[in-house]
Amino acid sequence: MNLMQELELALQEEKQGAEDSLTGPGPIDLEDNVSPANAHQSIAETFRPEVWKKYLDISGKESRVIFSDIYDLPEQNELRNDCKQIVEKLGNDDEDKVSVLSDLESILTQFRKTRSPSRPYTTDNGWIELLFPVVALKLPKQETYNLFEAIHRRYIVRHNDVFHTLTLLILYHDPALSNFLVTKKITSTHVFTKTWFQSLFAAQCNLEVVYAIWDLYFQQEDPFFIFFLALVIIVNARDQIFALKDEPKDKVIEALSLLPCGLERDDVSDFCSLAQYYDYKTPRSFKTELKSCLFENEATSLLNTSILDKTFISQALCLPVSAEELLHYTRHSLDYREDSVRFFLIDCRPALQYNNGHLPTAFHLDSSLMLQEPTAFATAVQGLLSCQRAAIKQGSQAGGEHVCFLGCGQLEEDQYTHMVVSSFLQRQIQFISLVRGGYQSVHSCLEECNSLDDGLVDHNSAECLVCLGSSPSRGSETTPSPSVTTPSSPFARSHSSSDLFGKIGAAMKSKSAEVKEKLIEIISSPSSANANSSPSFKSNSTVNRKPIIASVS
Repeated sequence: MNLMQELELALQEEKQGAEDSLTGPGPIDLEDNVSPANAHQSIAETFRPEVWKKYLDISGKESRVIFSDIYDLPEQNELRNDCKQIVEKLGNDDEDKVSVLSDLESILTQFRKTRSPSRPYTTDNGWIELLFPVVALKLPKQETYNLFEAIHRRYIVRHNDVFHTLTLLILYHDPALSNFLVTKKITSTHVFTKTWFQSLFAAQCNLEVVYAIWDLYFQQEDPFFIFFLALVIIVNARDQIFALKDEPKDKVIEALSLLPCGLERDDVSDFCSLAQYYDYKTPRSFKTELKSCLFENEATSLLNTSILDKTFISQALCLPVSAEELLHYTRHSLDYREDSVRFFLIDCRPALQYNNGHLPTAFHLDSSLMLQEPTAFATAVQGLLSCQRAAIKQGSQAGGEHVCFLGCGQLEEDQYTHMVVSSFLQRQIQFISLVRGGYQSVHSCLEECNSLDDGLVDHNSAECLVCLGSSPSRGSETTPSPSVTTPSSPFARSHSSSDLFGKIGAAMKSKSAEVKEKLIEIISSPSSANANSSPSFKSNSTVNRKPIIASVS
Protein backbone atom coordinates (compact mmCIF):
# COMPACT_ATOMS: atom_id res chain seq x y z
CA MET A 1 0.00 0.00 0.00
CA ASN A 2 1.50 3.34 -1.03
CA LEU A 3 1.48 6.61 0.88
CA MET A 4 -1.56 7.84 -0.99
CA GLN A 5 -3.62 4.79 -0.10
CA GLU A 6 -2.47 4.78 3.52
CA LEU A 7 -3.33 8.44 3.96
CA GLU A 8 -6.79 8.21 2.45
CA LEU A 9 -7.52 5.02 4.39
CA ALA A 10 -6.49 6.73 7.63
CA LEU A 11 -8.70 9.69 6.83
CA GLN A 12 -11.50 7.33 5.94
CA GLU A 13 -11.19 5.54 9.29
CA GLU A 14 -11.04 8.84 11.18
CA LYS A 15 -14.17 10.07 9.43
CA GLN A 16 -15.93 6.77 10.04
CA GLY A 17 -15.03 6.89 13.72
CA ALA A 18 -16.57 10.32 14.05
CA GLU A 19 -19.73 9.19 12.25
CA ASP A 20 -20.00 6.02 14.33
CA SER A 21 -20.01 8.05 17.51
CA LEU A 22 -23.15 9.79 16.26
CA THR A 23 -24.98 7.28 14.10
CA GLY A 24 -23.34 3.93 14.66
CA PRO A 25 -21.23 1.94 12.21
CA GLY A 26 -22.09 1.88 8.53
CA PRO A 27 -20.53 0.58 5.29
CA ILE A 28 -17.99 2.61 3.36
CA ASP A 29 -17.16 2.04 -0.28
CA LEU A 30 -13.38 2.45 -0.48
CA GLU A 31 -13.47 2.13 -4.26
CA ASP A 32 -15.22 5.49 -4.45
CA ASN A 33 -12.73 7.27 -2.26
CA VAL A 34 -9.27 5.72 -2.51
CA SER A 35 -7.40 6.75 -5.66
CA PRO A 36 -3.87 5.30 -5.77
CA ALA A 37 -1.25 7.75 -6.96
CA ASN A 38 0.48 5.20 -9.13
CA ALA A 39 -2.75 4.74 -11.10
CA HIS A 40 -2.75 8.43 -12.04
CA GLN A 41 -6.13 9.13 -10.51
CA SER A 42 -7.34 12.22 -8.77
CA ILE A 43 -7.85 12.42 -5.04
CA ALA A 44 -11.38 11.94 -3.77
CA GLU A 45 -12.97 15.35 -3.23
CA THR A 46 -13.75 14.63 0.41
CA PHE A 47 -10.10 14.05 1.24
CA ARG A 48 -8.43 16.54 -1.08
CA PRO A 49 -7.60 19.24 1.51
CA GLU A 50 -6.03 16.76 3.96
CA VAL A 51 -4.12 14.90 1.25
CA TRP A 52 -2.78 18.15 -0.16
CA LYS A 53 -1.64 19.19 3.31
CA LYS A 54 0.22 15.90 3.62
CA TYR A 55 2.07 16.30 0.33
CA LEU A 56 2.72 19.98 1.01
CA ASP A 57 4.24 18.97 4.34
CA ILE A 58 1.96 21.16 6.44
CA SER A 59 -0.33 18.50 7.86
CA GLY A 60 -0.54 18.94 11.61
CA LYS A 61 1.84 21.89 11.67
CA GLU A 62 -0.08 24.71 10.05
CA SER A 63 0.97 28.09 11.34
CA ARG A 64 -1.56 30.33 13.05
CA VAL A 65 -1.51 33.56 11.08
CA ILE A 66 -2.72 36.68 12.81
CA PHE A 67 -4.60 38.67 10.20
CA SER A 68 -4.23 42.38 10.87
CA ASP A 69 -7.01 43.26 8.40
CA ILE A 70 -5.40 46.65 7.84
CA TYR A 71 -5.88 47.33 4.15
CA ASP A 72 -3.29 49.99 3.44
CA LEU A 73 -1.24 48.66 0.54
CA PRO A 74 -0.42 51.15 -2.24
CA GLU A 75 -2.05 48.73 -4.67
CA GLN A 76 -5.02 47.94 -2.39
CA ASN A 77 -7.69 49.13 -4.82
CA GLU A 78 -6.31 46.95 -7.61
CA LEU A 79 -6.20 43.95 -5.28
CA ARG A 80 -9.77 44.56 -4.05
CA ASN A 81 -11.16 44.82 -7.59
CA ASP A 82 -9.51 41.53 -8.56
CA CYS A 83 -10.98 39.87 -5.47
CA LYS A 84 -14.45 41.03 -6.52
CA GLN A 85 -13.99 39.35 -9.89
CA ILE A 86 -12.96 36.03 -8.37
CA VAL A 87 -15.96 36.09 -6.00
CA GLU A 88 -18.26 36.39 -9.00
CA LYS A 89 -16.64 33.28 -10.52
CA LEU A 90 -17.16 31.27 -7.33
CA GLY A 91 -20.93 31.54 -7.62
CA ASN A 92 -21.66 31.93 -3.91
CA ASP A 93 -25.03 33.08 -2.67
CA ASP A 94 -25.39 36.84 -2.37
CA GLU A 95 -25.34 36.70 1.43
CA ASP A 96 -22.00 34.83 1.34
CA LYS A 97 -20.26 37.06 -1.17
CA VAL A 98 -19.41 39.83 1.29
CA SER A 99 -17.81 37.36 3.70
CA VAL A 100 -15.87 35.58 0.94
CA LEU A 101 -14.68 38.89 -0.51
CA SER A 102 -13.45 39.98 2.90
CA ASP A 103 -11.55 36.72 3.40
CA LEU A 104 -9.95 36.91 -0.04
CA GLU A 105 -8.72 40.45 0.40
CA SER A 106 -7.48 39.65 3.89
CA ILE A 107 -5.54 36.57 2.69
CA LEU A 108 -3.85 38.33 -0.23
CA THR A 109 -3.08 41.44 1.80
CA GLN A 110 -1.51 39.35 4.57
CA PHE A 111 0.48 37.32 2.03
CA ARG A 112 1.73 40.47 0.32
CA LYS A 113 2.90 42.01 3.62
CA THR A 114 4.55 38.93 5.10
CA ARG A 115 5.74 36.87 2.12
CA SER A 116 6.32 39.46 -0.56
CA PRO A 117 7.17 42.76 1.16
CA SER A 118 9.39 43.96 -1.68
CA ARG A 119 7.20 42.81 -4.57
CA PRO A 120 3.82 44.53 -4.86
CA TYR A 121 0.70 42.73 -5.96
CA THR A 122 -0.23 43.11 -9.63
CA THR A 123 -3.16 41.71 -11.54
CA ASP A 124 -0.89 39.63 -13.77
CA ASN A 125 1.36 38.10 -11.09
CA GLY A 126 -0.73 34.93 -10.84
CA TRP A 127 -1.71 35.17 -7.16
CA ILE A 128 -5.40 35.56 -7.76
CA GLU A 129 -5.52 32.62 -10.21
CA LEU A 130 -3.46 30.43 -7.87
CA LEU A 131 -5.73 31.26 -4.94
CA PHE A 132 -8.97 30.56 -6.79
CA PRO A 133 -8.83 26.69 -6.66
CA VAL A 134 -7.91 26.83 -2.96
CA VAL A 135 -10.78 29.17 -2.12
CA ALA A 136 -13.15 26.91 -4.05
CA LEU A 137 -12.44 24.15 -1.50
CA LYS A 138 -14.49 26.29 0.94
CA LEU A 139 -12.17 25.84 3.88
CA PRO A 140 -11.86 28.15 6.88
CA LYS A 141 -9.84 31.28 6.24
CA GLN A 142 -6.80 30.07 8.22
CA GLU A 143 -6.60 26.77 6.32
CA THR A 144 -7.09 28.53 3.00
CA TYR A 145 -4.17 30.83 3.73
CA ASN A 146 -1.89 27.99 4.84
CA LEU A 147 -2.61 25.94 1.71
CA PHE A 148 -2.14 28.92 -0.59
CA GLU A 149 1.11 29.93 1.11
CA ALA A 150 2.50 26.38 0.97
CA ILE A 151 1.65 25.93 -2.72
CA HIS A 152 3.21 29.27 -3.60
CA ARG A 153 6.33 28.60 -1.54
CA ARG A 154 6.98 25.10 -2.87
CA TYR A 155 5.76 25.21 -6.46
CA ILE A 156 6.08 28.73 -7.85
CA VAL A 157 9.41 29.50 -9.53
CA ARG A 158 11.58 32.28 -8.17
CA HIS A 159 13.67 33.30 -11.20
CA ASN A 160 13.22 34.19 -14.85
CA ASP A 161 15.62 31.37 -15.74
CA VAL A 162 12.49 29.24 -15.76
CA PHE A 163 11.80 30.36 -19.32
CA HIS A 164 15.33 29.66 -20.56
CA THR A 165 15.03 26.25 -18.91
CA LEU A 166 11.88 25.38 -20.85
CA THR A 167 13.44 26.70 -24.07
CA LEU A 168 16.39 24.32 -23.60
CA LEU A 169 14.05 21.40 -22.94
CA ILE A 170 12.15 22.08 -26.16
CA LEU A 171 15.44 22.29 -28.07
CA TYR A 172 16.59 19.00 -26.53
CA HIS A 173 13.43 16.98 -27.17
CA ASP A 174 12.01 18.63 -30.31
CA PRO A 175 14.64 20.68 -32.17
CA ALA A 176 12.36 21.14 -35.19
CA LEU A 177 9.72 22.79 -33.02
CA SER A 178 12.40 24.89 -31.33
CA ASN A 179 13.60 26.03 -34.74
CA PHE A 180 10.05 26.99 -35.72
CA LEU A 181 9.75 29.24 -32.66
CA VAL A 182 13.07 30.88 -33.51
CA THR A 183 11.96 31.55 -37.09
CA LYS A 184 8.93 33.32 -35.61
CA LYS A 185 11.33 35.36 -33.46
CA ILE A 186 9.92 33.78 -30.30
CA THR A 187 13.26 33.39 -28.54
CA SER A 188 11.84 32.92 -25.03
CA THR A 189 8.87 30.89 -23.86
CA HIS A 190 8.16 33.70 -21.37
CA VAL A 191 5.78 35.36 -23.80
CA PHE A 192 3.32 32.47 -23.79
CA THR A 193 4.00 30.37 -20.66
CA LYS A 194 4.31 33.03 -17.96
CA THR A 195 0.81 32.50 -16.60
CA TRP A 196 1.20 28.71 -16.83
CA PHE A 197 3.98 28.78 -14.26
CA GLN A 198 2.52 31.58 -12.14
CA SER A 199 -0.82 29.84 -11.66
CA LEU A 200 0.09 26.16 -12.19
CA PHE A 201 -2.33 26.18 -15.17
CA ALA A 202 -5.21 27.56 -13.08
CA ALA A 203 -5.41 30.63 -15.32
CA GLN A 204 -6.11 28.50 -18.41
CA CYS A 205 -7.95 25.36 -17.27
CA ASN A 206 -11.35 24.85 -15.69
CA LEU A 207 -11.53 23.98 -12.00
CA GLU A 208 -12.09 20.25 -12.52
CA VAL A 209 -8.97 19.98 -14.69
CA VAL A 210 -6.91 22.11 -12.30
CA TYR A 211 -7.78 19.84 -9.37
CA ALA A 212 -6.86 16.75 -11.40
CA ILE A 213 -3.50 18.25 -12.42
CA TRP A 214 -2.67 19.50 -8.93
CA ASP A 215 -3.61 16.16 -7.36
CA LEU A 216 -1.03 14.37 -9.49
CA TYR A 217 1.51 17.20 -9.41
CA PHE A 218 1.57 17.34 -5.62
CA GLN A 219 1.82 13.55 -5.44
CA GLN A 220 5.00 13.76 -7.51
CA GLU A 221 6.52 15.93 -4.77
CA ASP A 222 8.75 17.41 -7.45
CA PRO A 223 8.29 21.12 -8.26
CA PHE A 224 10.41 20.76 -11.41
CA PHE A 225 7.77 18.43 -12.88
CA ILE A 226 5.84 21.46 -14.15
CA PHE A 227 8.52 21.92 -16.81
CA PHE A 228 7.69 18.53 -18.26
CA LEU A 229 3.96 19.22 -18.03
CA ALA A 230 4.53 22.42 -20.02
CA LEU A 231 6.79 20.56 -22.45
CA VAL A 232 4.12 17.94 -23.14
CA ILE A 233 1.49 20.61 -23.83
CA ILE A 234 3.78 22.26 -26.39
CA VAL A 235 5.19 19.14 -28.06
CA ASN A 236 1.78 17.46 -28.24
CA ALA A 237 0.47 20.45 -30.18
CA ARG A 238 3.38 20.53 -32.65
CA ASP A 239 1.15 19.88 -35.68
CA GLN A 240 -1.16 22.73 -34.68
CA ILE A 241 1.87 24.96 -34.12
CA PHE A 242 3.45 24.13 -37.48
CA ALA A 243 0.12 24.93 -39.12
CA LEU A 244 0.62 28.52 -37.94
CA LYS A 245 3.70 28.99 -40.14
CA ASP A 246 2.04 31.71 -42.21
CA GLU A 247 0.54 33.55 -39.23
CA PRO A 248 2.16 36.67 -37.71
CA LYS A 249 4.14 36.40 -34.48
CA ASP A 250 1.36 37.85 -32.31
CA LYS A 251 -1.15 35.29 -33.54
CA VAL A 252 1.28 32.44 -32.89
CA ILE A 253 1.97 33.66 -29.35
CA GLU A 254 -1.75 33.97 -28.64
CA ALA A 255 -2.41 30.44 -29.90
CA LEU A 256 0.48 29.05 -27.85
CA SER A 257 -0.65 30.75 -24.66
CA LEU A 258 -4.09 29.14 -24.97
CA LEU A 259 -2.85 25.57 -25.49
CA PRO A 260 -3.69 24.37 -21.94
CA CYS A 261 -7.29 25.49 -22.41
CA GLY A 262 -7.91 22.40 -24.52
CA LEU A 263 -7.17 20.00 -21.66
CA GLU A 264 -10.12 17.98 -20.39
CA ARG A 265 -10.48 16.01 -17.18
CA ASP A 266 -10.06 12.67 -18.96
CA ASP A 267 -6.81 13.86 -20.58
CA VAL A 268 -4.97 14.52 -17.33
CA SER A 269 -3.81 10.97 -16.59
CA ASP A 270 -2.19 10.54 -20.02
CA PHE A 271 -0.90 14.10 -19.82
CA CYS A 272 1.00 13.37 -16.61
CA SER A 273 2.23 9.99 -17.86
CA LEU A 274 3.77 11.67 -20.90
CA ALA A 275 5.38 14.26 -18.66
CA GLN A 276 6.95 11.44 -16.63
CA TYR A 277 8.30 9.95 -19.86
CA TYR A 278 10.01 13.21 -20.85
CA ASP A 279 11.31 13.58 -17.31
CA TYR A 280 12.87 10.12 -17.57
CA LYS A 281 14.42 10.93 -20.97
CA THR A 282 16.17 14.09 -19.71
CA PRO A 283 19.64 14.03 -18.09
CA ARG A 284 19.23 14.05 -14.31
CA SER A 285 21.83 16.70 -13.56
CA PHE A 286 19.99 19.36 -15.55
CA LYS A 287 17.04 19.03 -13.22
CA THR A 288 18.87 18.52 -9.92
CA GLU A 289 21.24 21.46 -10.38
CA LEU A 290 18.42 23.85 -11.21
CA LYS A 291 15.63 22.74 -8.90
CA SER A 292 16.92 24.33 -5.71
CA CYS A 293 17.80 27.54 -7.55
CA LEU A 294 14.36 27.90 -9.07
CA PHE A 295 12.08 26.75 -6.28
CA GLU A 296 13.65 27.09 -2.83
CA ASN A 297 13.28 30.12 -0.60
CA GLU A 298 14.99 33.31 -1.67
CA ALA A 299 18.03 33.04 0.66
CA THR A 300 18.77 29.45 -0.38
CA SER A 301 18.12 30.33 -3.99
CA LEU A 302 20.62 33.18 -3.95
CA LEU A 303 23.21 30.89 -2.37
CA ASN A 304 22.74 28.20 -4.99
CA THR A 305 22.74 30.77 -7.78
CA SER A 306 26.12 32.00 -6.55
CA ILE A 307 27.45 28.43 -6.62
CA LEU A 308 26.31 28.04 -10.21
CA ASP A 309 27.32 30.54 -12.84
CA LYS A 310 24.51 33.10 -13.08
CA THR A 311 24.68 32.81 -16.89
CA PHE A 312 24.51 29.02 -16.63
CA ILE A 313 21.07 28.77 -18.22
CA SER A 314 20.44 32.08 -19.95
CA GLN A 315 23.55 31.73 -22.12
CA ALA A 316 23.55 27.96 -22.56
CA LEU A 317 23.88 26.88 -26.18
CA CYS A 318 22.15 23.58 -25.51
CA LEU A 319 21.19 21.40 -22.56
CA PRO A 320 24.08 21.35 -20.04
CA VAL A 321 25.08 18.08 -18.37
CA SER A 322 27.26 17.79 -15.28
CA ALA A 323 30.60 16.00 -15.30
CA GLU A 324 29.37 13.90 -12.37
CA GLU A 325 26.44 12.51 -14.36
CA LEU A 326 28.66 11.75 -17.35
CA LEU A 327 31.16 9.90 -15.15
CA HIS A 328 28.38 7.92 -13.48
CA TYR A 329 27.14 6.89 -16.90
CA THR A 330 30.67 6.00 -18.07
CA ARG A 331 31.14 3.74 -15.06
CA HIS A 332 27.68 2.14 -15.09
CA SER A 333 26.51 2.45 -18.70
CA LEU A 334 25.99 -1.29 -19.11
CA ASP A 335 23.58 -1.22 -16.15
CA TYR A 336 21.39 1.51 -17.69
CA ARG A 337 18.00 0.52 -19.03
CA GLU A 338 17.58 0.73 -22.78
CA ASP A 339 14.90 3.41 -22.51
CA SER A 340 16.91 5.63 -20.14
CA VAL A 341 19.36 8.40 -21.03
CA ARG A 342 22.35 6.76 -22.74
CA PHE A 343 25.12 9.05 -23.93
CA PHE A 344 27.11 8.98 -27.16
CA LEU A 345 30.12 11.03 -26.07
CA ILE A 346 32.03 13.19 -28.58
CA ASP A 347 35.29 14.69 -27.31
CA CYS A 348 35.98 17.87 -29.29
CA ARG A 349 39.41 18.72 -27.90
CA PRO A 350 42.54 18.82 -30.10
CA ALA A 351 44.12 15.44 -30.84
CA LEU A 352 47.12 15.96 -28.58
CA GLN A 353 44.90 16.76 -25.60
CA TYR A 354 42.65 13.79 -26.37
CA ASN A 355 45.59 11.39 -26.62
CA ASN A 356 46.96 12.57 -23.27
CA GLY A 357 43.81 11.45 -21.51
CA HIS A 358 40.17 10.84 -22.37
CA LEU A 359 37.13 8.96 -21.15
CA PRO A 360 36.89 5.33 -22.28
CA THR A 361 33.64 5.76 -24.22
CA ALA A 362 34.64 9.02 -25.94
CA PHE A 363 34.81 9.39 -29.71
CA HIS A 364 37.22 12.06 -30.89
CA LEU A 365 36.26 14.92 -33.20
CA ASP A 366 38.79 17.74 -33.42
CA SER A 367 36.63 20.84 -33.55
CA SER A 368 39.36 22.92 -35.23
CA LEU A 369 38.89 20.86 -38.40
CA MET A 370 35.57 22.58 -38.95
CA LEU A 371 37.40 25.69 -40.13
CA GLN A 372 40.75 24.25 -41.18
CA GLU A 373 39.54 21.25 -43.21
CA PRO A 374 35.76 21.41 -43.59
CA THR A 375 35.59 18.49 -46.04
CA ALA A 376 37.49 16.20 -43.69
CA PHE A 377 35.37 17.44 -40.80
CA ALA A 378 32.09 16.71 -42.62
CA THR A 379 33.26 13.21 -43.48
CA ALA A 380 34.37 12.62 -39.90
CA VAL A 381 30.97 13.69 -38.62
CA GLN A 382 29.24 11.30 -40.98
CA GLY A 383 31.53 8.59 -39.71
CA LEU A 384 30.67 9.35 -36.11
CA LEU A 385 26.95 9.26 -36.84
CA SER A 386 27.42 5.88 -38.51
CA CYS A 387 29.30 4.68 -35.45
CA GLN A 388 26.50 5.91 -33.24
CA ARG A 389 23.88 3.97 -35.18
CA ALA A 390 26.00 0.81 -35.13
CA ALA A 391 26.78 1.16 -31.42
CA ILE A 392 23.10 1.55 -30.56
CA LYS A 393 22.18 -1.44 -32.70
CA GLN A 394 24.75 -3.67 -31.02
CA GLY A 395 24.10 -2.40 -27.50
CA SER A 396 27.65 -1.16 -27.09
CA GLN A 397 28.80 0.57 -23.92
CA ALA A 398 29.59 3.63 -26.05
CA GLY A 399 26.23 3.67 -27.83
CA GLY A 400 23.41 6.04 -27.01
CA GLU A 401 20.82 8.29 -28.64
CA HIS A 402 21.80 11.25 -26.47
CA VAL A 403 24.75 13.02 -28.13
CA CYS A 404 26.91 14.63 -25.46
CA PHE A 405 29.79 16.96 -26.41
CA LEU A 406 32.89 17.46 -24.32
CA GLY A 407 35.12 20.53 -24.72
CA CYS A 408 38.25 21.71 -22.96
CA GLY A 409 36.58 23.73 -20.25
CA GLN A 410 38.35 26.91 -21.37
CA LEU A 411 36.03 29.60 -22.74
CA GLU A 412 38.31 30.65 -25.61
CA GLU A 413 39.07 27.10 -26.70
CA ASP A 414 35.47 25.98 -26.43
CA GLN A 415 34.39 28.49 -29.05
CA TYR A 416 35.43 25.80 -31.53
CA THR A 417 33.40 23.21 -29.64
CA HIS A 418 30.38 25.52 -29.63
CA MET A 419 30.65 25.83 -33.41
CA VAL A 420 30.53 22.05 -33.70
CA VAL A 421 27.52 21.84 -31.37
CA SER A 422 25.80 24.57 -33.39
CA SER A 423 26.30 22.58 -36.59
CA PHE A 424 24.52 19.60 -35.02
CA LEU A 425 21.72 21.85 -33.78
CA GLN A 426 21.32 23.32 -37.26
CA ARG A 427 20.59 19.81 -38.49
CA GLN A 428 17.86 19.56 -35.84
CA ILE A 429 19.38 16.46 -34.28
CA GLN A 430 17.52 15.40 -31.15
CA PHE A 431 19.08 14.99 -27.68
CA ILE A 432 22.11 17.31 -27.93
CA SER A 433 23.93 18.23 -24.72
CA LEU A 434 27.25 19.73 -23.61
CA VAL A 435 29.28 18.85 -20.52
CA ARG A 436 29.41 21.90 -18.28
CA GLY A 437 33.01 22.75 -17.43
CA GLY A 438 34.30 20.39 -20.09
CA TYR A 439 37.28 18.09 -19.62
CA GLN A 440 38.54 20.22 -16.75
CA SER A 441 35.44 19.35 -14.70
CA VAL A 442 35.72 15.67 -15.61
CA HIS A 443 39.39 15.68 -14.62
CA SER A 444 38.64 17.46 -11.32
CA CYS A 445 35.86 15.03 -10.38
CA LEU A 446 38.09 12.02 -11.01
CA GLU A 447 40.97 13.64 -9.16
CA GLU A 448 38.79 14.29 -6.11
CA CYS A 449 37.96 10.59 -5.84
CA ASN A 450 41.51 9.43 -6.73
CA SER A 451 40.31 7.77 -9.94
CA LEU A 452 42.32 9.55 -12.64
CA ASP A 453 44.20 6.45 -13.77
CA ASP A 454 41.13 4.22 -13.65
CA GLY A 455 38.72 6.76 -15.07
CA LEU A 456 40.77 7.98 -18.03
CA VAL A 457 42.34 6.15 -20.94
CA ASP A 458 46.02 6.92 -21.67
CA HIS A 459 46.20 9.63 -19.06
CA ASN A 460 49.68 11.19 -19.24
CA SER A 461 50.14 13.51 -16.28
CA ALA A 462 53.42 14.79 -17.74
CA GLU A 463 51.60 16.14 -20.81
CA CYS A 464 48.01 16.58 -19.57
CA LEU A 465 47.28 20.31 -19.64
CA VAL A 466 44.92 20.11 -16.68
CA CYS A 467 47.57 18.39 -14.58
CA LEU A 468 50.10 21.01 -15.67
CA GLY A 469 47.66 23.82 -14.91
CA SER A 470 48.19 25.25 -18.39
CA SER A 471 45.77 26.82 -20.81
CA PRO A 472 45.34 24.94 -24.09
CA SER A 473 47.05 26.36 -27.13
CA ARG A 474 45.94 25.54 -30.64
CA GLY A 475 49.25 26.29 -32.22
CA SER A 476 51.12 23.44 -30.58
CA GLU A 477 48.49 20.78 -31.17
CA THR A 478 48.49 19.93 -34.82
CA THR A 479 50.23 16.55 -34.59
CA PRO A 480 48.38 13.54 -33.26
CA SER A 481 49.85 11.23 -30.66
CA PRO A 482 50.48 7.54 -31.33
CA SER A 483 47.58 5.11 -31.40
CA VAL A 484 45.39 4.98 -28.34
CA THR A 485 45.72 2.03 -25.98
CA THR A 486 43.45 0.91 -23.21
CA PRO A 487 44.54 0.56 -19.58
CA SER A 488 43.21 -2.25 -17.45
CA SER A 489 40.57 -0.57 -15.32
CA PRO A 490 36.90 -0.75 -14.37
CA PHE A 491 36.27 1.96 -16.96
CA ALA A 492 38.15 0.25 -19.80
CA ARG A 493 36.48 -0.82 -23.04
CA SER A 494 37.50 -3.62 -25.35
CA HIS A 495 40.83 -3.36 -27.18
CA SER A 496 39.07 -3.33 -30.55
CA SER A 497 36.80 -0.49 -29.46
CA SER A 498 39.82 1.42 -28.17
CA ASP A 499 41.57 0.95 -31.53
CA LEU A 500 38.48 2.27 -33.28
CA PHE A 501 38.47 5.49 -31.27
CA GLY A 502 42.20 6.00 -31.81
CA LYS A 503 41.97 5.38 -35.54
CA ILE A 504 39.17 7.90 -35.94
CA GLY A 505 41.22 10.46 -34.04
CA ALA A 506 44.19 9.86 -36.33
CA ALA A 507 42.12 9.82 -39.50
CA MET A 508 40.58 13.19 -38.80
CA LYS A 509 44.02 14.79 -38.73
CA SER A 510 44.99 13.29 -42.09
CA LYS A 511 44.83 15.11 -45.39
CA SER A 512 41.30 15.57 -46.70
CA ALA A 513 42.13 13.48 -49.79
CA GLU A 514 42.79 10.45 -47.58
CA VAL A 515 40.32 10.92 -44.76
CA LYS A 516 37.28 9.49 -46.55
CA GLU A 517 38.94 6.19 -47.34
CA LYS A 518 40.39 5.86 -43.84
CA LEU A 519 37.10 6.59 -42.08
CA ILE A 520 35.08 4.29 -44.33
CA GLU A 521 37.58 1.49 -43.73
CA ILE A 522 37.64 2.03 -39.96
CA ILE A 523 33.87 2.27 -39.56
CA SER A 524 33.11 -0.61 -41.92
CA SER A 525 35.57 -2.94 -40.18
CA PRO A 526 36.81 -1.51 -36.89
CA SER A 527 38.51 -4.73 -35.83
CA SER A 528 40.30 -5.52 -39.11
CA ALA A 529 43.66 -4.38 -37.77
CA ASN A 530 43.43 -6.76 -34.84
CA ALA A 531 41.95 -10.10 -35.75
CA ASN A 532 42.38 -11.49 -32.25
CA SER A 533 40.44 -8.71 -30.55
CA SER A 534 36.89 -9.15 -29.39
CA PRO A 535 34.47 -7.75 -31.99
CA SER A 536 33.44 -4.14 -31.66
CA PHE A 537 30.43 -2.50 -33.24
CA LYS A 538 30.53 -2.15 -37.02
CA SER A 539 28.29 -0.58 -39.58
CA ASN A 540 27.17 -2.39 -42.70
CA SER A 541 25.78 0.77 -44.21
CA THR A 542 27.73 2.88 -46.67
CA VAL A 543 28.95 6.19 -45.33
CA ASN A 544 27.12 9.10 -46.90
CA ARG A 545 29.73 11.30 -48.53
CA LYS A 546 27.47 14.33 -48.75
CA PRO A 547 28.74 16.95 -46.26
CA ILE A 548 26.39 17.28 -43.31
CA ILE A 549 27.36 20.87 -42.61
CA ALA A 550 25.94 23.07 -45.30
CA SER A 551 27.29 26.31 -43.93
CA VAL A 552 29.11 27.76 -40.98
CA SER A 553 27.77 31.01 -39.66
